[in-house]
Amino acid sequence: MIKNGLDLLVRNCRIVDVTGVYEADIGVVDGRIAAIGRNLEARAEKIIDAGGRYVFPGAIDGHVHFKLKYFEDVYTADDFYTGTVAAACGGVTTIIDFVTPETRDYVEDYRRRKAEADGEVVVDYGLHMSVTDFDENIARMLTQLFEKEGLASVKMFTAYSRRGLMLDDGKSYRLMKLCREKNVLVMVHAENEHLINTLVDEFVSQGKTEPIYHSWSRPDFVEAEAVERVAFLAGLTGAEILIVHVSSAMGLNAILEARQKGVKIHGETCPHYLMFTEDVYKRSDGAKFIMSPPLKKEHDREGLWRGLLTDGFSVVGSDHACFNLSQKLGHKSFTTVPGGVAGTEVINMILFSEGVVKRGMPLSRFVSLTAHNPAKLYGIYPRKGVIKVGADADFYILDPSKKTRLTRENLHSNIDHSIYEDVEVSCRIVATFSRGEQIVDNGEFIGKRGRGKYLHMKRGDAG
Repeated sequence: MIKNGLDLLVRNCRIVDVTGVYEADIGVVDGRIAAIGRNLEARAEKIIDAGGRYVFPGAIDGHVHFKLKYFEDVYTADDFYTGTVAAACGGVTTIIDFVTPETRDYVEDYRRRKAEADGEVVVDYGLHMSVTDFDENIARMLTQLFEKEGLASVKMFTAYSRRGLMLDDGKSYRLMKLCREKNVLVMVHAENEHLINTLVDEFVSQGKTEPIYHSWSRPDFVEAEAVERVAFLAGLTGAEILIVHVSSAMGLNAILEARQKGVKIHGETCPHYLMFTEDVYKRSDGAKFIMSPPLKKEHDREGLWRGLLTDGFSVVGSDHACFNLSQKLGHKSFTTVPGGVAGTEVINMILFSEGVVKRGMPLSRFVSLTAHNPAKLYGIYPRKGVIKVGADADFYILDPSKKTRLTRENLHSNIDHSIYEDVEVSCRIVATFSRGEQIVDNGEFIGKRGRGKYLHMKRGDAG
């Protein structure tokens, strides 16, 4: 018996980890898991019966964009509060957002972004730093963030020069050298800028401005070429890189080929690429599906699933950046539509229903993609990403006997529609716990605004 009792005891769990499934109870003290075992005998302030349902480690969504300014007066529909409420209702107990520098002072920009999240987030969070230029001064500021602010990952773009985001190959090389030296993960938006601009200009000059041309101006080889290029730089520098939001089978193959050559390269894909193809862009409301990279063809969708069922991908992230219909529809050209869709709440449900139930994905692989691997990559393991004694008591209960229709009414984002309106999944997330506090009950958020904590991230061996 635990000497002074428990704060929380969750009985009759079917706990899922990277080794498989086992039955046990979970005891929590001071926000950490204090005991795991069958028929735990201890006093507890709160006792919950999981009813023999699955209990998964809290998911880590390392790719969200809350309170994102797209243009001067255009912001995403979700801020740090509404976005993390949606995340929590989907079993996500840690999110990692981005700092896009607005000045030349990366340290102040980082602290400003952190201040926007503090007091709003309902789950624990971290930040990535987008690096849009590189010189000795920026290298010094990044080093300060690495060493004092808990930054363990940066993001670079091979596209969007017109928006001031793209790094050229020389600066990318120098950034990767620094990150290799400091053991910092380099996340990469990989698309070929010049090919995209050429194709976009060609279509627009011909009056081809419907949403389908968004996809056709960013075909699979645009992604694959950029992956090959940054993988070559990663091989030269020894940096560890993560290609985010991989949308094509060709892009995934480029990752696999680089990995076979010894490059430390990982891939992330997103739920929308697993559920839809470019055919939705031909609909009258096709603009609401615009995101970058865009949806591709059916063979790409199936190729991405193969990558998830094997070891092709390391993580799944949402790239959650949602805009209301008034912001998405009514544009004269695909070039002016704000890019992004909602996704943080549906990651686990879609991956379980479409992956585990329909395609036979092992539950251990499910946990690797949603919790274990991201915790290691982003530098928060073993505090996060695992159910074991000493870890934060972050977990959620999933009922595989229930179904959920992913309608606007059943989801919790502040967005006014759901691109998954016609999708029904073979599960329901009935409860979410963050540091031992139940924050979701029967699909509804019951926690407090601002209860989430900032995470100082520091990478060990990501494995």
